[in-house]
Amino acid sequence: MNTNEELLHEFYRRRRYRLAPAWQKPWLDPSRFLRNQLFKHSAKRPAGELTTVETFHLRSFTVVNGENVSEEIRGYGIYEHELTEAFLKLVQPGQVVLDVGMHLGYYTTLFARLVGLGGEVHAFEPTPSTREIAANNVRPFPQVQVHPFAVWSSVGQLEFHDYGLKWMAFNSCMDAGLEEGAPAGEKIQVTTTTLDRVKESILKPIALIKLDAESAEREILAGASKLLQTDRPIISMEVGDREGKPSSRGLIETLEGFDYRPWEFKGGEFRVHAPLARYGYDNLLFAHKTKPLEERGL
Repeated sequence: MNTNEELLHEFYRRRRYRLAPAWQKPWLDPSRFLRNQLFKHSAKRPAGELTTVETFHLRSFTVVNGENVSEEIRGYGIYEHELTEAFLKLVQPGQVVLDVGMHLGYYTTLFARLVGLGGEVHAFEPTPSTREIAANNVRPFPQVQVHPFAVWSSVGQLEFHDYGLKWMAFNSCMDAGLEEGAPAGEKIQVTTTTLDRVKESILKPIALIKLDAESAEREILAGASKLLQTDRPIISMEVGDREGKPSSRGLIETLEGFDYRPWEFKGGEFRVHAPLARYGYDNLLFAHKTKPLEERGL
């Protein structure tokens, strides 16, 4: 089996466990079930404490105790199973991939395995505490370069909200509006760059961009007009409407203005997406009309 086939095999095994009813889990993966039960009933570890877990694509990956994304990865070895499967089918050896909103590097490390030593992965994480953990997770992969920038519509400085390790997934240039009991967060200054500026230093075409930037997507797209017209990469973008934030429908229309078409990955298949008026949390894929997904052998 090649790398993609091996990873798909491991991914399907973990996904089956993740989606199985509770009564089936002890039979599907007894050791994982036992570990999860021991963790669940053991004394609570301090929130923010670092721990090492195994994922479907790595033997060792550092996560943060009490942080939502980390808990999903710790429990099942996978995260966002539909988006993960889509990337497993889209990303190919030798490609250049950008991960905007690196978090702890789950997708960055997956991209690194998929593109191999002949490819490149450029990951962007402006929060110093998050970036330190993520940089350690990607250290085994020389094809990964971690950039300490917030991707934006212009090059400069920007005020950024850092909510601490437990709430790191909400770090953003905007007020996250977290639930009661969450920290107020610390305001830090970060350096910004644009995707068009990033492209100037990358010699090969950019094949795919993952955008997960906590409502900064509109600004990011505003700084990527040249890249979208020249390289025409596949774009993965988080959607979800929240009060006071740019509408997801507006972001879709922005990309449609660049001749991109929205797609979804559901039930193991890529399908053309019919835009909605409003969105709950989801991830959509976008492909340029000259390179539709149905012509990529998927």
